[in-house]
Formats: sequence, structure tokens, C-alpha cells
Amino acid sequence: MRNSIITILKKELKRVFLDRKLAFAVFIMPGLTIAIIYSLMGGMIEKLDDDAHEHITVVQTINMPHDFRLAAEALYGTGMIIEENEPTEKDKAVQKVISGDSDVLLVFDENFIGDNREGLPGVTRYANSIKDFSIRGGYMADSVLESMRKNILSERLGGVDEATVFTINREDVAKTEEKAGKAISMLLPMLLTVFLFAGAMQVGMDTIAGEKERGTIATMLLTPVKRSHIAIGKMLSLAIVSLASCLSSLAGVLISLPFSNTMFGGGFNFSDLAYGVSDFLLLIVQMVAMALSFVSIICLISALAKNIKEAGGYIAPAYMVILVMSMSTMFMQPEGVWSYMLPIYGNILSIKNILMFKYTHTSGLISLASTILFASVLAWLMVRAFYSERIMKSS
Repeated sequence: MRNSIITILKKELKRVFLDRKLAFAVFIMPGLTIAIIYSLMGGMIEKLDDDAHEHITVVQTINMPHDFRLAAEALYGTGMIIEENEPTEKDKAVQKVISGDSDVLLVFDENFIGDNREGLPGVTRYANSIKDFSIRGGYMADSVLESMRKNILSERLGGVDEATVFTINREDVAKTEEKAGKAISMLLPMLLTVFLFAGAMQVGMDTIAGEKERGTIATMLLTPVKRSHIAIGKMLSLAIVSLASCLSSLAGVLISLPFSNTMFGGGFNFSDLAYGVSDFLLLIVQMVAMALSFVSIICLISALAKNIKEAGGYIAPAYMVILVMSMSTMFMQPEGVWSYMLPIYGNILSIKNILMFKYTHTSGLISLASTILFASVLAWLMVRAFYSERIMKSS
């Protein structure tokens, strides 16, 4: 049994590794493409951030009190230009905000700080929510107004100390490596999941459905090798290819990380990721379990399909389900053991926990057991499909 499975395993791996174009597309191209794309995207995001900080915010005002200019100069200095307008120029000033010639318009009530007025004074802020500079300018104007409010309040109460009720000291108890882990765990589990499935999908459709389409699977089934051994050998070879492709993609992510950490939340250095050997081993174990489940799904679909085109049509919905499942972990972290009982989803959560230094062996073992059981059931169904002449006949 072992020799026949190893023979099939070697045959399938040779088909991939000895084909230079296929090997390049599966093992080199993903990592190289990701390293280039992520580095470029990280550079563009940093450039946008730099442009935002270098931009000088233009604030138009109507009925502006002098206190606002003093507060603006104290907070932003030359980073904010204030233009005063007459009340009759309001429509023209609004058009400037719409066109992007200015970022914000503030319309103060008449006699804003005067004593001869009824009720509380008000200010209306006009900003353009589809322009980034205007959004940022709105936040800056709000901070100036808040500073002006505090200044006026301190003057009325007799000084800053009189206006200060209490002070707030903020201390972050999270460790540096935990903050870095949280940042990278937002996106990396989803990427690993997608890389694993895509790596298996690229070769998996041709492994069975492709051979059925070419008629070569019939010749293989006529050999003395048991059909179950053929099925297991194909699955194991595809799992190895999927892991290798995923590691290539992961290497691309790691290479690009110094240039693209803003995509992962930013605020950390590569040296802050203090993962140990045990963390990497746990990560690989979870990835192996997911690879086996993905291979089982793809091989079963490929066995049921008559050709590559049909297999691609069946695999696409499964790929979308996996994608949504992996993306959901970016926005929520379910509580309770039940979530780790879900095949594949539990592995994604365990990978996220490993990256955040929150991994527990109980949840990890539950996720592994559920996924391996799921993969075993699908593998059994795939083996049964190999013994069906109706399913395995060429298209």
C-alpha cells in the first residue's frame, strides 16, 4: 500500500516540478507578484499619508471671532490658512469647498462671543465628504473650535487651572510584540487561507478533471494499483503543492513587510514580531490541516466534474465561501469553543490567535480535530468516486 501511494505521489510531483512553466507559475510567481504588489501598495499608502501631512489646510470663515485665529495658530501654525469672507459671500465660499479650492467653511453666528445675544452661539461647518483633504480639514477645524471653547471657558472662570476639572493620563499595558501581532493578524490569516486554496486550485483541477478530459485517467485506473491508492496519492501530492505555493506567497508577504506594514495597520517594525519556533510550528500544523481540507474539497469536485471547465465552475462557489469565511475573522473574534468546531473556520481563528500570542492548546486541538474529520469524510467520498465507473469515465 505504502509503495503504491508513494509511486503515485512521486509521479504527480514530478509532473508539477519538472514542468518549468508550471513550477514557476505555482511556486515562484505568487511570491514574486505579492512582494512587488504589496511593496508598491505600501509605498502608495505612505505617499498618500505624506501628502495629507504636507497639505496646508485652507479654512474659510464668516463672522470669525479673533479667538479662533489665535487657537488655530497655536495648534497648527502655518499648517492652516484662514480666509475671512463677508456674509454675502457664503454661496461662493460653499462652491470653493465643493470644487476643492478650499477645504472647510465655518459660518459663525453674528456676535459669536458678545454679551448682547440670546441663547448659545453656534457655528456651522461645511466640508466635502468625498474629498480626503476636506475630511481631514474638518477634523482639524473641530480641534481648533474645541481649543477655542476651552480658552473662552478658562477666561470666564479666571484661568486655565480653574477650567480644568481633572487630567487624564493614558497608559497602554499591551506589549510591543502584542501590538505588532494584532496588526499583522488583521490581514495575514485571510491571506494564508486564500493562498492555500488558490495554490491547490491551480493544480487540483488538472490533477483529476484534466486527466479525465485527456483520457489519461482511464489508463491509470487499469493498472494493478488500487484506485484508493491513486486517489490518496493525488491528494497528498496536491497538499504538498498547495503548502509550497502558500509558503512562496507568505515569503512574498514577509519580504514586502518593511515597505507595506501600513497595509497591516502600521505602527510596528519587523523586529517587533517576536515569534518563536513553537509559534511557527503551530502555524504550520494549522496550515497543513487546512491544506488537507482544501485538497479534499478540490479533489472531490474535480473527480465529479467531467472536464476542467466544469470543475472550475463548481470550485468557484467553494472559493467564495472560503474567502468570505476568512474575511469575517478580520472584523470579529467569536467567543466560545463552538467556533473552533467549525471546519476550516476554526483553523483560521487558531492562526489568528497564534499571531496575537493568544493561542490555547484546547481551541487549537478542537480546530484540528474538526478539520481533519471534515477532510477525512471528503477524502472517503472522493475514494468512493474513484470506484464509480460512471463518474470516472472520460467526458
